[in-house]
Amino acid sequence: MLKRLSGEGQVCAMSRSAMRFCVLGTLKVLDGGREVTPTAPKLRQVLTFLLLRRNNIVQTAELIDELWGESPPISALSTLQTYIYKLRKILSNDKIDSFEEVLRTQSWGYMLVVDPEDLDLDPFERLLGAGAAALKKNDPEQAAENLARALSLWRGPALADVAAGNLLSAYVASLEESRLRALELRIESDLRLGRHREVVGELKHLVSVHPLHEAFYAQLMTALHRSGRRSEALEEYQRLRATLVEEVGIEPSAESQRLHQSLLSAETPASPAKTEPPIEPSSVTTGGGEKPRNAKASLCPAQLPPDIWDFTGRQTYIGDLVTAATMTEPTVTTPPTILIAGMPGVGKTALAVHLSHLVKQHFPDGQFYYTLRGIRGEAVDPSQILYNFLITAGMPAEKLPNSIEERSKLFRSWCSAHRVLIVLDDAVSTAQVCPLLPGSEYCTTIITSRSGLYGFSCRNRIDLAPLPLEEGVRLLAAVAGGQRVERERNNAESVVRFCEGLPLAVRAAAARLTASPTLPIRRLAARLANPELRLKELNSADFDIYDLFDTIYRELDPRERSALWLLCLRRNTRFTLESAAQSIGCDVDTTETLLTRLVSAHFLRAVGDAGASEGTVYVINELARIYAEEKLESELGKGSAALAPAELGPVDVAARRGHPPALTLTQTAAQLEPCSPNGVEEPYLADNDHSRKVS
Repeated sequence: MLKRLSGEGQVCAMSRSAMRFCVLGTLKVLDGGREVTPTAPKLRQVLTFLLLRRNNIVQTAELIDELWGESPPISALSTLQTYIYKLRKILSNDKIDSFEEVLRTQSWGYMLVVDPEDLDLDPFERLLGAGAAALKKNDPEQAAENLARALSLWRGPALADVAAGNLLSAYVASLEESRLRALELRIESDLRLGRHREVVGELKHLVSVHPLHEAFYAQLMTALHRSGRRSEALEEYQRLRATLVEEVGIEPSAESQRLHQSLLSAETPASPAKTEPPIEPSSVTTGGGEKPRNAKASLCPAQLPPDIWDFTGRQTYIGDLVTAATMTEPTVTTPPTILIAGMPGVGKTALAVHLSHLVKQHFPDGQFYYTLRGIRGEAVDPSQILYNFLITAGMPAEKLPNSIEERSKLFRSWCSAHRVLIVLDDAVSTAQVCPLLPGSEYCTTIITSRSGLYGFSCRNRIDLAPLPLEEGVRLLAAVAGGQRVERERNNAESVVRFCEGLPLAVRAAAARLTASPTLPIRRLAARLANPELRLKELNSADFDIYDLFDTIYRELDPRERSALWLLCLRRNTRFTLESAAQSIGCDVDTTETLLTRLVSAHFLRAVGDAGASEGTVYVINELARIYAEEKLESELGKGSAALAPAELGPVDVAARRGHPPALTLTQTAAQLEPCSPNGVEEPYLADNDHSRKVS
């Protein structure tokens, strides 16, 4: 059995194409029979990140975060470009004409193109899935063969010779979890085939290396008992219990306790401890008819906020999301993870909470909920979140480890014996989320994020759009009254348009109507039509529109703020990259970087436009434009520096001095495109309306 764990990684030695990559052990790059693995630590780090995200775009910002964390040098971008150039030389065998074939430059990042058989991780995942499926079909012989082949691809700890930052560390941890999962399933297959004695030595080694891994202990107890060594099996249970109580202050899981009871009553266990948690652990009884000892001691987490009674729309998403959150596929070994991304106020949290209540009956061991941003939008330390989760799970504070890595492992160990739902609201980054994820495929995580988390790997991702007009009117009617809205249907539609379909803004408008029962909807629509009044009308103690924009505005650096101000002053809210570069006063490459950042902050949208031959068309979100103009008025009212020198763009000068562009509204507007001829802003038109002017 031990030979199965020490395979020589045959996949790295065989190749149907010239270039092979290996990550299941030390990093290796093989060009035919020649090893060309980069030696420079940063190069290895970049290559590994690109490999683990193969055939997907990796954003430049993610690579910079991985390499330098929160303190990148001024030359970070140019240094990264140098690394990319060096990697292209290695991967293309110094053939300049094929530099872009393997490592491609994409919008906002890079993509490494790798065939499925050219990375050892791909056949491992395929064999692991096939083994798990065979085991569920009660074919342990085929399962054991597939899983042994999968494990033979490993040459040691994953990426042991690669320095990993926050993002890469999460991927490495996931690889190790997959290896342990494959080991569990392969040993279970062997036990079903009657190979009890053969696996005892391997399992004793595994429990010594992974002392908190209950599944290995349960399998060892089963193997010993079936080998006629019942007393040793009982000793292993006592060792497991003592370790858990001493290290983390918890009792063994209900599954382990049931196995212990069967040993005490001299029953022959029908099967090893199941890798799937029991459906209802709180209702399972021991041989004596009593609940497990830890069932009384632990309080079932029930942290979901209440659902809102007037939740409206999103039916196109609900069915698929419920299926994704509750279905475990035979060939999938990763936990279901759902990411709901979108701009502030678009209804991400409402949808996540509504979805959670629809599926919570599938998670009888509880539901965790946490908001990942602080009161001023700062990222909450994931170590503190894990502390709260573990305390809620019933673990004493004095037993909790101090490091985030150990807390994360402990939380995954707890989740492996429970079926729970985890909701992480308003996530800031992939690095913040990854330590909070369970390792069991029977636990589901629902994540919301305004940041997009484009580097995050998940089973289902939706980018939530504003409500369609009809659903927006229904939401307005649900809050403000159906008859009232129906009487002024056209005016109600205008209100929704001025709210840009954002559920939070629609609710704010409905609250305004509810607070003033005699206020005609047409009067509110007329006030919202005035850009100078719109945000004020939608702002209240219960619905703080300004706070939504303040959070994302604070995350912009001076350069990005200056670019936003100049673009907002154009008045024509649809434009191309080239026209934006003229307005900002920067070269096209710099402008594209700035626009990318403003899109990710949801001040702009990048849309396709069949009527524009220049390429991508950018649209300024109307409420965001009004907010930005108000901020600019405020900054200019405080006084600004002297006019920018002719040789420097206004964005550069503003960024260096920490001020907005040194232009008055009148001066700037005179240099940019004037207002539309009729002087009326067009509210909330579809992005594919090609009749709108693009400049």
